[in-house]
Amino acid sequence: MAKHYKNQQLMKFLVIIGGLVGLIWIISGFASLAGLGFVPVIIPSIVPLQLIVTLIIGLVIVVLTLLVGIRPDEPLPFHWLVLFILAILLAIFAAGILAAVLVVIAAIIGLIEEL
Repeated sequence: MAKHYKNQQLMKFLVIIGGLVGLIWIISGFASLAGLGFVPVIIPSIVPLQLIVTLIIGLVIVVLTLLVGIRPDEPLPFHWLVLFILAILLAIFAAGILAAVLVVIAAIIGLIEEL
């Protein structure tokens, strides 16, 4: 059974914007591998293969985040706990802190409505 929040539209908007911001960071990460990125490399001594694997996992997380926002309850349930876990994974796997913060805000809105 699907959980419906009063502010579900706002939560969807924040999740979709967070996913798009994460997608931009992932694309920038792939571009930085080719020397074309506009985001400075934070850790210059990282192994390129490790960066590629991290970016691919991050891309999968970003796509899941976008799917949760666009089609709630289809790939993953649209629940505040799932959004919080996705936000943590976005922050870990090179999708940027801004994307994670937007999804955390959506999760907090859901948590407040559930209390």
